[in-house]
Amino acid sequence: MRLARLAIALLCCSLVGATGIAAVAGAPPPTQLCGVCGPGTANDAEIAGATEQGTLDIYVDETGDSRWHARVPVTDAAAERYRTNATALEAAVDDAWARYHAADDDIREVEPSLEDDSVVVNYTVDDIARSGVGDTWIVDYFAVGTALTRYEIVAQRVTLHTPAGTRVTNHVPAADVDGNAVTWTGGTDRDPGDDFGEQTYVTYGNGGVLDAARGYATLALETGPTALAHGASGGAIPGVLLALAGVAIGRIDLGVAAVDDTTLERLIVAVGSVGAVGFLVVGSTAAGPGPAPGAVALASLGVGYALLGSVARRFGRRFETRGLAGLSVLATLTAGGVALALAGPPVYAVPLCFGLATALWLPIGHAFERGRTPIALVAVTALTPIAAIGAIAPVSVFGYGPTMYGLLLLPWVASVAVFGYPLALLGRQLALADD
Repeated sequence: MRLARLAIALLCCSLVGATGIAAVAGAPPPTQLCGVCGPGTANDAEIAGATEQGTLDIYVDETGDSRWHARVPVTDAAAERYRTNATALEAAVDDAWARYHAADDDIREVEPSLEDDSVVVNYTVDDIARSGVGDTWIVDYFAVGTALTRYEIVAQRVTLHTPAGTRVTNHVPAADVDGNAVTWTGGTDRDPGDDFGEQTYVTYGNGGVLDAARGYATLALETGPTALAHGASGGAIPGVLLALAGVAIGRIDLGVAAVDDTTLERLIVAVGSVGAVGFLVVGSTAAGPGPAPGAVALASLGVGYALLGSVARRFGRRFETRGLAGLSVLATLTAGGVALALAGPPVYAVPLCFGLATALWLPIGHAFERGRTPIALVAVTALTPIAAIGAIAPVSVFGYGPTMYGLLLLPWVASVAVFGYPLALLGRQLALADD
């Protein structure tokens, strides 16, 4: 009965931890990438006579300036009217601009025209790219930082063309890369998360391994300082709490004499297995073509938790503290691999980092039972919130900075303590068995 009650308590706490994955903040309406390509979620403006959403091609030149080429198909009657009446064409384009669109106040030299049965709108936007490391360049125009901007494609496709003779050198999420072209596809059949990201960067150069390395170095220089600053300020409070909890393990004897390693294994495997299956079921019922990535991330933690408990009890006596630490890292990597296999990239940083913090309570408990203070392991657990926030920086909640975001991760700290304590007890039992 005691085991059943504890298992239920652990599973209930997993729901608390789940609330720390994301916070839905108040935000303005979505920002369309193409200003005239059609109606969107919060915009009903469109070119009169349009038959469907248009396409947008963005051409970057050698100086980092750009020409935006929007093409919207219209009916035969509308095409004939615009062909014979330039004033009507200009008025139709003026009325079609979305209230919120990416270029907004940066637009220069708007030139509407008619080509075949499509209205074409050309406009220029300066300085959307700048030079990076070596000969590489970076398009940073669409990275919004901590602003509350949310992009919406609102076009059949959006293609960014870097200068002729160059090649895109970085991985661009939710986009297809072909040489010097990066394409995002619109429509309602996209997978969840396949929209245009608010921190989108594109690096380009002459191609090759060296330019790819320079491109990622440029990205690191662009995003690294913000990641470190947000990680440190946002992860400080959760990190300190995790450090205190890690130290407290060695001073709490609750359950050490009452529960043996076999019982602990059954508890850990049961909780992990039920959690994995439960979250997979929840994720499979979500709208979309595949399971919900957030549910998959939590399910993968359940897999890693159960695996760690089972393997540690059976083979843990062969390892010292360092070996158990390696086993904990391996279980965390396995959980990340499961999430990657089921939902594809990216692997969510917050669940994975806090999963590692939880797993490390196994060697921490082992070390304390051996009479040692595992300073390095406790320090690593304290650094996991910093790493988690740094990996997804910049972060903002309701317009507030990373400190507020860090406070939203406190349920994860509680989850680490609740799920980590059985692992710490198991580690202590393994140490006692070796004496």
